[in-house]
This record gives sequence, C-alpha cells and structure tokens, in this order.
Amino acid sequence: MELWQLIVALIQGLVEWLPISSEGQVILFLYNFGSIPQGDLLTIVVWLHLGTAAAVVVRYPRLMFDILSLRNRDLSRTILIATLCTAVTALPIYWFLKTSLQVFHGELINILVGALLLVTAVILYLPTRTADSSETEDTERKVTDKEASVTGLIQGLAVLPGLSRSGVTISTLLMQKVDKEDALRFSFLISVPAVIGILAVEFLTGSAVLPTIPIVDLILMEIIVFVTGLASMEFLLRIAKRIEFWRLCVLIGGVAIVFGIPILF
Repeated sequence: MELWQLIVALIQGLVEWLPISSEGQVILFLYNFGSIPQGDLLTIVVWLHLGTAAAVVVRYPRLMFDILSLRNRDLSRTILIATLCTAVTALPIYWFLKTSLQVFHGELINILVGALLLVTAVILYLPTRTADSSETEDTERKVTDKEASVTGLIQGLAVLPGLSRSGVTISTLLMQKVDKEDALRFSFLISVPAVIGILAVEFLTGSAVLPTIPIVDLILMEIIVFVTGLASMEFLLRIAKRIEFWRLCVLIGGVAIVFGIPILF
C-alpha cells in the first residue's frame, strides 16, 4: 500500500461527515499528489464512499433493519423519496463530470473545488443567520415527504467536487426547521442508497474497474475509510452544536483556489 493511498483513505474517512467536501478534498489531493489518471478520479471517489456508507450501517444497525423491513414505514418512505430525487439531479451531473473532468486543465479543477467549497460555506452560514433572527424551537419534528424531496434534490448536486454532501443536506434540513439531531441522522442515512446507486451505475457502464490500484490495496483503503469514518461520525454527533464549520470551508476553499491561480498567468 502506497503512502498516497493511506492519506486519501484517511481524508475520506475523517472529512466525509464534516460539512467539508470529502470528494473535493480527495480529488484535490489525488490530482496534486496521487498516481492515477484523471479519468479515474471520480471512480476512486465513488469507491471510497463505500467505506463511509458501511460505517452508517454499523452505526445504525437497528434503524437500518427497520428501514429495509419497512417496520418504520415513514422513515422508509422519506428515504426512498430522497433517493429518487437525488437521482434526478445527480445522474446528469455525474455523466457530465465523467466525460469532461478528464479534459479540464489541472489548475481549473483546483479552482472549481475551491469555488464550490466557498458555496458550501455560504450555505452553511445561512442557518446561523436564521437562528439569530428567530426563536429556537425545542420540539423535535420528523422529516416530511416534501422536506425529503428538497433534500434529495440538493444531495444530487453534491456530485460536484467541492460541494459538501453532508454540509448541503444538513443545512437544507435545518433551514426547513428539522430538529438538528434528526437532520444529522437523516443526512447520514440517505448517503447509503446514494453511494450504492452511483456505484451500481459505475458497474453497469463498466467504469468501476481501477486497474491502477491493486484489489488488496483497495480493500485496505476501504477498511481505513470505514474505521475513520465511524470515528468521525461519533465526533460530529458530539460537537456539531459548538463548531461553525462554514469558517473552515472558507479557509480550505481559499487554499484550493490559490492552488489553481498559476493557470491565470
């Protein structure tokens, strides 16, 4: 296992649940320090998300069973709605990225990542302004079908490298006045079918093979992603109420744009 593979796996696992785009950070690192063709960037990102999806299943085993067995029909329905809506926005963007990302100049990728991270920061900042100008509500409220639809459509946009899936889905739910704990949990849960779906598309199109990475190394990377993803999930659940993640997105986004500045000269 090479050093860059270890670092990429750690980035994916540690950053996935934070409102910082793990996809953007992985692509940014792989382009500058990795040893794979640009055409495989999106494919390896999809594979790495499998480890964090497994972490969700292990973190919520009983809830996952209730969803799959339809014992919790309301949650099963809202997750299905969110997943279908995700496909509506995610698939067209995904096809575009698969056909055009490899022809982008490298520095342009860095600028794209940085710009979208700044968009994530703005989206994350909006709920803080709403909270300041309105009374906080202590009553918990589950996600409705309409809220699931909107969140699913927004989740699909996070296929864009640099736009945080976790950040935009959690912010979308919070701006719809969903309880913070429910927003975090729902964001975690809808990531699982989204990852399985996009991986299925990779297999159907014959793009899931990564000849540049040995299967043993890929398995080791998934294990690292799973372990660190599970740990970072617990970390987020404990401190989410006290940290303003949008500030960190601004910092990282600025760094990404700096990496892309050379193309302008």
